[in-house]
Amino acid sequence: MNLEQLKKLAWETMGRRLSHPDRERGFVYYHGQRVARIAVQLRELIFPGEDSLDEVLLVAGWFHDVGKGIEPHWEYGALLAREMLKEHCSPADLEKIVEIIGSHTLRKQGEYPLYVQLVQDADILDHFGTVEVWLNFWHCAVRGKGVEQSLEFYADEYEQEVTSVRGLLNFPASVQIFDEKVNFVRSFVARFAQEARGELILQEKKAKG
Repeated sequence: MNLEQLKKLAWETMGRRLSHPDRERGFVYYHGQRVARIAVQLRELIFPGEDSLDEVLLVAGWFHDVGKGIEPHWEYGALLAREMLKEHCSPADLEKIVEIIGSHTLRKQGEYPLYVQLVQDADILDHFGTVEVWLNFWHCAVRGKGVEQSLEFYADEYEQEVTSVRGLLNFPASVQIFDEKVNFVRSFVARFAQEARGELILQEKKAKG
């Protein structure tokens, strides 16, 4: 596969797309780039030395949300990717890429190959941590919501989402990474709440505590 050509195709297809009113223009492209990198890093961490499908993981990550905006986007995306990528991939690679795209949201609903599970986890992981904070702030800005409403989300809906999504991860390493991301956000939100009340964070006060 010519990865440069495929990356260019991903940009041309999704780079300026507004796929959701609560996302910035091109989000689906940049999200795909991150998911691809995360999937390969997970593979390196969990299955070191087994790099034969890294290009499949990259391309599937880039295009996994190509159907976003038409639901069910994973089914539509699989059909779209099959047509878009058929001249760029071997039949065997294309089948794996289409399988990943068509299954990336169907977590725990079947026995999926490891390459599907890696992208499923990568997709979840990219939605948490600092990117999740960005998504929340962007949503609040677009919807005309303020600081208090953002904090209300983190106090209620966010924790429910964490509990629900954590159980969908496939690998213990993914759970560990997820937990670190969530703990970072909780720490950030605690400080966010303090500073939103006009409280200073004093180092000497923290040291004494």
